[in-house]
Amino acid sequence: MKFARIFWTAFALLAVGLALASVFLGEGYYTLPRMARHHAAEHKTLGPGGSYGHLLGIGGSLLMVSNLLYLVRRRWSRVEGLGDLSSWLAFHVAFGVAGVALVFVHAAMLYDNPIARASLIAAGVVLVTGVVGRWIYAQVPHRPDGHEQDEGELVSRLRGRLTSVRAELRTAVEDVEHALTRLVAPPVSGPLAAAGRAVLAPVTYLRVLARAAAWRRRLAQAPYGLSRAEIDHVLAVAGEVTVLRRAFRRQTAFKQVVGAWRGVHRIATFILLLTLVTHVVTVLYFSVG
Repeated sequence: MKFARIFWTAFALLAVGLALASVFLGEGYYTLPRMARHHAAEHKTLGPGGSYGHLLGIGGSLLMVSNLLYLVRRRWSRVEGLGDLSSWLAFHVAFGVAGVALVFVHAAMLYDNPIARASLIAAGVVLVTGVVGRWIYAQVPHRPDGHEQDEGELVSRLRGRLTSVRAELRTAVEDVEHALTRLVAPPVSGPLAAAGRAVLAPVTYLRVLARAAAWRRRLAQAPYGLSRAEIDHVLAVAGEVTVLRRAFRRQTAFKQVVGAWRGVHRIATFILLLTLVTHVVTVLYFSVG
């Protein structure tokens, strides 16, 4: 899973790097006034219909269409053996980012017809909603196979972890876990509030570390009087339970947000595909004519 994420992230960065390099190397063309670019010698190469610009358009379009294979993997149970959803999501994001990057360079900021403008705007909307959606996706707990966990699974894991501790250590675990959980923000009402708390996440993390260090000293004293090995075990279990409680709070806060976001992203994707196909058909029609 981690290898797939790294691989597809590297692929997206490579495509973005290619797009940036193209703009940098063709700076003299791209910085010309819009109308002057049509008469520049580089227009036959870097323009939307030029040899290189056209190639970027084809490549970007193929990448954006190919990233829809993620939906096939998500909805068609017969292809579950082709990898987990997390890896396919990394592929989906990478191909989307790479495709939009290449299409933007292909357009060369020349919007000569309304279909091209609509296609480019739709690509930008899909990119933005995709980036936001990836962040939202990360806020919701998932199983190793990439499917979302429901609240019942999280509660079961939390209770199971608590009951797995020896009876004489359970009180200490619960005391530490309650102290750490108080530092974790309660459920949020929406993504904007969650984004604000995400900014403060490093501060919260440092506070949790400081609180855990204080409890390490406290557990060695009365009334607990635990050994070093027992203290390590108590802190480890309390930390796991705190993470599970935090995940449960995020789940309840973001579950409805995920559904709403998917609707927006799918509409934007449909508009992009519709304008993309129309743009390609129009270009082919006038080129043949």
